[in-house]
Amino acid sequence: MFLSDMKDREIGICSVRQGFDNWTSMGEIMFQFVGILSSWEREMICERTLAGLERARREGKALGRRKITNDTMTAKIIELRSARKSIRAIASEVGVSI
Repeated sequence: MFLSDMKDREIGICSVRQGFDNWTSMGEIMFQFVGILSSWEREMICERTLAGLERARREGKALGRRKITNDTMTAKIIELRSARKSIRAIASEVGVSI
C-alpha cells in the first residue's frame, strides 16, 4: 500500500551505497522485504518484553515505579506548595526527584 502510494505520487527512494532503487522490480521486492523484517522484529521485541514481564511477575518481583511517598511526606509537600515554594525546592527538601 505504501509503495503503491509512493509510485502514484512519483516518489522514489534510491540508495547508492546499498544499490537500492525502489523504481526497479528488485528494489521494490527489497523494499517490501525490509518492511516485513522490521514488522517481524517489532513483534519479536513485544513478545520478549511480555515474556520478561511475565517471568518477573512469577518470580514475585515488584514491577513499575517504586512508591516513595507516605502520608507525612504528602502533607509536607502540600504545606510547602501552599507556602509558594517551587517544585524543584520541594523535591530537594523532601528528597524526591522532580
